Amino acid sequence: MRLQDILIMLISGIGTIMMFIPFFWILFDIVEKGLPIVIQRGIAFLTEPPPLPGEGIGGIGTVLEGTLFMVGVGTLIAGPIGLFAGIYIALNPKSFLAKFGRVLVEIMVEFPTIIIGITVFLIFVVGLNFGASAIAGGIALSIIMVPYVTIQVSESLKIPKERFVEASYALGLSTKDVIRVLIGAGKNGILTGLLIGLAKIAGETAPLLFTTTTSFNLYLTSPTSPVSAIPVLIYVYAFSPFENWHTVAWGAAFVLTLIVLIIFMFSRIIIWRWTR
Repeated sequence: MRLQDILIMLISGIGTIMMFIPFFWILFDIVEKGLPIVIQRGIAFLTEPPPLPGEGIGGIGTVLEGTLFMVGVGTLIAGPIGLFAGIYIALNPKSFLAKFGRVLVEIMVEFPTIIIGITVFLIFVVGLNFGASAIAGGIALSIIMVPYVTIQVSESLKIPKERFVEASYALGLSTKDVIRVLIGAGKNGILTGLLIGLAKIAGETAPLLFTTTTSFNLYLTSPTSPVSAIPVLIYVYAFSPFENWHTVAWGAAFVLTLIVLIIFMFSRIIIWRWTR
């Protein structure tokens, strides 16, 4: 092997190792400071409301409930939209609408989420008088999730389309039946897209600052009731002057990181099985 090749391999290896360092540094910091809090409080940390300033540790029950509800609402809205948009782009890749839709979702992936939060705030929170509610937060998260699902679905259906669509039409199947065949063939990729979108919106903070409340002791009573989320609690508590709030923020960061890692690992397993 030439010296130039060895040098390139060495630089590439060092770059790869340097890429790992920030991730494991952050992960170690979260586990070191957050895991002991969760172990100390046990299940109470996931069920009790956050504490008042300087009064114990409490838990993250209210914001965990809010996060799960808003992520669920976002998935229920974004899932069908992203699925059918991805199917259309995969079936009609040369049409103007499909090309325009593909460019649009790629722009939306890079779009600042804080702008989405402001827009939802002006339209739903203020304009339609939804208030800082769970449904407003869910709508904001759904807008963020749609492009991730659409891109993953359209990509996952490329190979099944090439294999099955022409054969399905040749057999006289209707468009509805062809779509059913595509969904069945690409179900692993579709599920992966949903999981990637879930992982993305579970940790979003910026749009929820405009659509939810910073009163963290409110349990969810209805879709229009004020509620908050784990990322918002972490943001507010981390910059507070109260030591017990800092402790809760570390515990909440560990729980949120664990949720995202579980979703990510599950999606990786699905992709591995799909590629096999």
